[in-house]
Amino acid sequence: MIFTFVLMFASLFDIFPLIDANETRNGVTEERILFERLNNSLPKYSPPQDMRNKTVHIYVDLYQISDVDEREGALTAKMWLYYYYYSNSAMWNSSEYNVSELFVPPGTFWSGDIVALDALKVIHEAFHRQFVNGQLGLVAFYSSLATIKFSCSFDVANFPFDRHACNIRFGPWVSEKFDYTFGPDVGFLRETADLQYYREHDEWQLQRPVNFYFTERNFKDMRFEQMTVEIKINRRHLFYFVIFMLPNILLYILSALVFFIPIESGEKISFSITILLAFVVSFGTIADLLPASSLNFPIIASLLGAAVTQMTLDTILVAIVVNIHYIGGRFKMGIKLRRFISCRGTFIFGLKPCPIEKAFPSTEQDRKTNSRVPNLDTQDGAEGSNLDTECLETSGQPSTDDFQRNLDDKKTNFKVLARSADEMTPGNYADDEHDMTFLWQYLATIMDRFFLYVHIIVSIVIFAVFNSCL
Repeated sequence: MIFTFVLMFASLFDIFPLIDANETRNGVTEERILFERLNNSLPKYSPPQDMRNKTVHIYVDLYQISDVDEREGALTAKMWLYYYYYSNSAMWNSSEYNVSELFVPPGTFWSGDIVALDALKVIHEAFHRQFVNGQLGLVAFYSSLATIKFSCSFDVANFPFDRHACNIRFGPWVSEKFDYTFGPDVGFLRETADLQYYREHDEWQLQRPVNFYFTERNFKDMRFEQMTVEIKINRRHLFYFVIFMLPNILLYILSALVFFIPIESGEKISFSITILLAFVVSFGTIADLLPASSLNFPIIASLLGAAVTQMTLDTILVAIVVNIHYIGGRFKMGIKLRRFISCRGTFIFGLKPCPIEKAFPSTEQDRKTNSRVPNLDTQDGAEGSNLDTECLETSGQPSTDDFQRNLDDKKTNFKVLARSADEMTPGNYADDEHDMTFLWQYLATIMDRFFLYVHIIVSIVIFAVFNSCL
């Protein structure tokens, strides 16, 4: 109390001034006086009565898309945010206060309950204040840069050639339309974002223009206005094509080589299983990159599923071919299979027919095989004995030369009949184990070539369907 009295007494006699001249000259006093005036004239918790057109304006400009998290369903963007209104209570004469603009802490004056409706997280960086312009009578919520994490739905069906559209909404949180309107400033009216300072993302390409439009949203009987910013992005697919798609395409092409590997090498089944496991590993890569969604299932994952199914069937077929190749002489080959491997239809598979003498070794004189034609020159042949007896009974008493000639003719006819009957009886040929092994190996070669053609046709169909779906 005594100290205050001494200061007042000294100021009356100009002993020392209460306010330094430099302080006045730097505008500190004017700012304090102006702040007190605005604090008394502008409300803090409700719109000012003299707000022009009862409208809160908004301006948004995109600076950078910093992250796209498809698994979480979120897009993080950096942008400039301005929403403001005009009020006569916020106007002053700049020559009177020597101040044309005033920055105050956020929340000092009422600035509207404008929020990012789809935001998961908002971080204001660098500069976050309220701004008052006395010449225009403008009160603005001003942020130099804000990082906002928005909720967004992604359609990854066409990965890695996917395109996404995220609609970001801004609007009042609780204030209805009759409280104040929400719209663009006539002086800064634009239908697209400026994007003058936009910085490109390494993985995502922004589609221009970035449009925004004003609509209404309803909640029960309440009506709210909102602004929607439409952000469309494309994935830059070169990285994923080279790192992920190209290796799988090459693996898919290499999978056909399983039918070119010689059966004798013993590597057919192991090679097929290796390709199968490689495709299964690719499934894990897809699961790490993309969200676990059944609504927009990736087409490339369907392709991998088809490839895994095809390689599984190829492994089973290769096992069958190898098993047939090593049957050897344990089983005899039927007449229908002999005819199949010796017909000219094998030219379709690029193979020559099996030689007839290998498939049908039919005469006793062929020393390479053992046929079952009856021996008519020995006493063990019952048919020969009966034939001799029949000839003796019916011949009367012919000459010896006529009898022998007649007997030889009947023996020849019987051999022809026996040979014809033997050809129609399966299992009577190639009793030799070496010859039987050759026939089964030849059949396995034909089957291996047939499965190759089936594999190529199925692969072409799968790639055609995949290409049509993109």
